[in-house]
Amino acid sequence: MKMKIKIDRINFIRTAFIIAFFSASNLFPQALIRVNRLWGGVTENGGNKGITYGASNLNLFADYGAYGCRFQGTESFFGGFICVATDNWNGKAAVFSPVEKDQPNGNVVVPMQNYTRYANPNYTITTGGVTGTPPQNDLGGAVVDATKCIGTSDQTVTVTNKYSCGITVQRKVLAWGERLDNNYSIIDLTFTNDTTVTFSNFYIFVHDGEYQFQNADGTNPAVATVDRYYNNNAPRKWYHYYGAKTTDSLRVYYDYSADDPEVTSGIFADRMGQPLTVQGGRLLDYDFTFVATLHASKAPYIPTGVMVNNVDAADVDDMNQPSVTTVANMQNTLNLGLFNNAYDPTGSDASKYYQLINGSTLSSEDMTGTDIRPGFHRVNFDEEGKTAPGGELGVSPFCNSFESMIMCYGPYTFAPGQQIRIVTATGIAGISRAKAVQVGTEWYNDLTTGTNTLTDPLPNSPTGLFPSNFVFPQGATPTDIKKDKWISTGIDSVYQSVSKAQWNFDHGYNAPITPPPPSSVSVAGTGAGIVLNWSDPAAESMGNFIGYRIMKKLSNADTTYYQEVYRTDTTASKFTTQFTDTHIRVGATYYYYVEAMEKVPNDPNIYPSDRGQTIYSGRVYFYNNTAVTGEALVRSNMDNIAMVPNPFNWNDPLLRGYGFANPSNLQITFYELPHTVTIRIFTEAGDLVNTIYHNEDSGSDKWNMTNENGQTVASGVYIVVFQTPDGGITYQKLVIAR
Repeated sequence: MKMKIKIDRINFIRTAFIIAFFSASNLFPQALIRVNRLWGGVTENGGNKGITYGASNLNLFADYGAYGCRFQGTESFFGGFICVATDNWNGKAAVFSPVEKDQPNGNVVVPMQNYTRYANPNYTITTGGVTGTPPQNDLGGAVVDATKCIGTSDQTVTVTNKYSCGITVQRKVLAWGERLDNNYSIIDLTFTNDTTVTFSNFYIFVHDGEYQFQNADGTNPAVATVDRYYNNNAPRKWYHYYGAKTTDSLRVYYDYSADDPEVTSGIFADRMGQPLTVQGGRLLDYDFTFVATLHASKAPYIPTGVMVNNVDAADVDDMNQPSVTTVANMQNTLNLGLFNNAYDPTGSDASKYYQLINGSTLSSEDMTGTDIRPGFHRVNFDEEGKTAPGGELGVSPFCNSFESMIMCYGPYTFAPGQQIRIVTATGIAGISRAKAVQVGTEWYNDLTTGTNTLTDPLPNSPTGLFPSNFVFPQGATPTDIKKDKWISTGIDSVYQSVSKAQWNFDHGYNAPITPPPPSSVSVAGTGAGIVLNWSDPAAESMGNFIGYRIMKKLSNADTTYYQEVYRTDTTASKFTTQFTDTHIRVGATYYYYVEAMEKVPNDPNIYPSDRGQTIYSGRVYFYNNTAVTGEALVRSNMDNIAMVPNPFNWNDPLLRGYGFANPSNLQITFYELPHTVTIRIFTEAGDLVNTIYHNEDSGSDKWNMTNENGQTVASGVYIVVFQTPDGGITYQKLVIAR
């Protein structure tokens, strides 16, 4: 208990520093990266700027599997707080941050440019006869100019900063929105020595921690208390680096959900993947966060300007970089100061940082062997033979989201006029959301009912795709292990994502071009159904355009999912731009979005397995926070008119359960009405009680059970006559009991 109090106090102090720092950082422009599943920002001064997400933006994309980087620390996601270090700056080890005491506001050499390929659609929603415009995707002041987007990226942000030591870094951040590459962004960094100084034992320091990533899923409904993580709802994480061995073909650090060992009793004690037991068991924390190296200069070079496979002819990639890969909780456990505008690049913290960066601080827990690449590579936590991580050297007892995956490049001898290029990809990957729901639901049902529906995805592998010596949570049942092995299959998607990012970089940033979103979309609830109209001439002009699809969901809850309700038929015109949805319920709330479809060309610059695939225009262009309410359909056959409720019984407990105890709900609703019809209500004796003139684009109307003088009608049998202008007539009996 004392340990937890101490950690909570440190977290509080750390949070106070962060709040103070980010309040100052709000003065600097920030480009928002929101064209794909991993949201974040690029701050012009080279630091980070806290981002708040909520119901008006990120939470609208639970179905999309979106995550938001809140930037609650000095993490390097999207190119923030990239630090450089040397062992001899005026006789001292020094670590330079873009923002520090010598340049508290940073140093912007070339101002930030933020470009996006496509504009937001003109989007209107009409419901209940009122037309409104939902909010649009906020990209932080992006200028729509496809010619300025590097390669085929849907968003490109560039900015050049200078450190107080004189080194400059050009930062380029690229993101794609099409479904084959929408789970990562590429950060392309070029460091230039514009000084007259040669930097010895020069390192580049990149550290990526989740720092309370915000998941779009799990907010509506909120996660129940019983399903939250014990440690302040911060999940424990396993950390694994693939790239340390000479036989490894990629360089990727990833983390993923570990068990919550503080939960030790009950049938749901295995918390890996954060199953939501109150929501039927669906998994919430099943994704992997990764940061990968796509290129790292073998040695500093004098640029020639001649590019070969997206790399200067004088530059050579080095698979032995990064030379240092480790995990640490830098502030809470190593007690290193935050990078902020008070940080001293040559102070005592800088000396400690340099030892961390060159690998010496945590070297006692590094991998050894003839098959390990040169440098310092920490033993992977999921290969330590423990049931849960925590307490390793430089790591907190809970090993939560304050830990950072650290990658350091060097040591270099960096002479004047030379450049070093480091290119990374950061993203998320894992099993699909649909699979996470299926696995969690079957896991829950098997544990609570004794069934055996959850299959083993890899029956011939005792640990799935986890390391062969991986240890499952303490007390895990065979059903728990099957769940956990399903989570392990997400490792394959990590490697595939990094392979595609690597291919994308190697081929000049030429992933498939995302089809343009519709330029205009209108969604309207009418008596004919919910009618969608759209226009997308830019998509239709593309040679590989194959039509459209429409996605629909019922309600705004995370537990309902978008389903495809329309796709261009191969026998129909692919240029159809109207659709009427008649499969609706009166009063229910619906959400829609429209996507253009394209067939990926057989282009050698495109990842081989992507060629021939169908891709769609970006999901994020539809901020669906405004629902369309289903209207009653207009019908011409008056024999189908319905009156609800009939009989109306004031004392019926079922009606009271539907809210009819409220005087404002004391009404009869007519359904299946023609567009224009006169409704007359008579007593059984033939006296006219009231008349309703219905003339609207809806198949329903209401009567509040009063006469023409506003007086409440008595109990009895009433005759309701329906008559259309063309002479059509029908009648029905209505019973009212008070």
